[in-house]
Amino acid sequence: MFDLLIKNCTVVTLDDKRRVLPRAAIAVEGSHIVAVGLEVDGATKKVIDAAGCVAMPGLINAHTHVYQALIEGIGYDMHFDPWNWRFLFPIVSHIGPEHAEVSAQIAALEMIKSGTTTVSDHWYLHTNFDNIHLVAEAFRDAGLRHHVVYGLLDQTFAGERIDSAYMTMIRRQDVLIEAAETFISRWHQKGRTVVALGPGSTEDISDRLMRKTIEMARERGLQLATHVAGWAEIVTYAIKNYALRDLEYAHSIGLTGPDAILFHAVWLSPREMQLVVESGSKIVHCPVANAHLAYGIAPVAELRAQGVTVGLGTDGAASYTYDLFEVMKMATMLQKVKHLDAEVLTAEDALEMATVDGARVLGLEDQVGSLEPGKQADIILVDFQQPHLMMAHQVVPKLVYSARGHDVVTSIIGGQVVMENRKVLTMDEAAVLDRAREATADLVSHAGLETHDLLEAPWPRQGPRWRVAVTPEWFKTRK
Repeated sequence: MFDLLIKNCTVVTLDDKRRVLPRAAIAVEGSHIVAVGLEVDGATKKVIDAAGCVAMPGLINAHTHVYQALIEGIGYDMHFDPWNWRFLFPIVSHIGPEHAEVSAQIAALEMIKSGTTTVSDHWYLHTNFDNIHLVAEAFRDAGLRHHVVYGLLDQTFAGERIDSAYMTMIRRQDVLIEAAETFISRWHQKGRTVVALGPGSTEDISDRLMRKTIEMARERGLQLATHVAGWAEIVTYAIKNYALRDLEYAHSIGLTGPDAILFHAVWLSPREMQLVVESGSKIVHCPVANAHLAYGIAPVAELRAQGVTVGLGTDGAASYTYDLFEVMKMATMLQKVKHLDAEVLTAEDALEMATVDGARVLGLEDQVGSLEPGKQADIILVDFQQPHLMMAHQVVPKLVYSARGHDVVTSIIGGQVVMENRKVLTMDEAAVLDRAREATADLVSHAGLETHDLLEAPWPRQGPRWRVAVTPEWFKTRK
């Protein structure tokens, strides 16, 4: 007897043959898919009649920072440096366990409601070492599949050590290692959670802790993950300090390889791209956040053409969304504009990046990323009975170019129905929204004048709003 049967839907399998099956069915027993096809029969405990829907693998958000989920809309239209010192530092330095928990909850709600079933969260905000445990608990309770990168910072945060009052996330090596060991023992491969290790970036961590992190990951069989060559300043930093570009330096110390995940990878030289290919490293592309912070456009088409596995991520608050449908569309459009080539990155490419390739990036390709017998039953249903999705002569381009997260009506993770008919079943949505509003207000109240000025700045006559809130006196105090 099947536990769940989804029938009468178009199935985009993403299997090796990339089959798209009209009016097909998917059978689930326990947490696994046991049958996918045009005719699937058998007694079933629960049936979902998905007529008018497209069934596809749950989307995989291969890089984000959910600690920023509460603060979208405060700082915007900024380059990377003012983003950090004018907006991010004054707020996130006050994040405690209660903020961390509700940040994860509000992010989990948005991801479940927009079709994401697996998330990789890079958490290095150890203002309190309970933070990351509460994030893992929140994702577990929501039902999400969780790949957590345990971040380690002992030197700077995003290359800055402005004021010790702001840098509450920087910790000593011995304290970080002990806390990481505790987290790994409690969470790695427990339920739907796996753990990786990673510094914030190559400039945020001392050489000694970097070596220890790499050694610890390799000894335990964990992936290594970090931001590499994401912004121009870090390339300059690496050349100044090591006479190497950022990815060259990462490679020289052992941060590359089949078990390595490199976030952003925007500022790569041809030689660095070859190092990615030769080392078998994986890349996560975050096109919306990169565009918003004016990082640049990553060489995704070039990397994929050389066989590099590239997944997609939302990154943090700079994306202003956890909707991977939006990210897929942006990924293709930016490559087309960059290369002046409409064919350089296709809808099919983008869908692979958000599913099967994302699974490969996170080392989960044997479990998720496609709909086929033996895989985990991570399935989403997209309602095509809507004006902007009807007449879908080709399903894939409509998924990538027309659909959005709010078109997802049902989400299933490991055979568990976590959302049905747009109602999230694993969380009290109204209660989470209430908690999120309270937590945001609390953070803003403790963040100080910088945040107050950003929120109170008037509509600008020209230029970005944040500049209206910056006074000469503020710059004098910063110096």
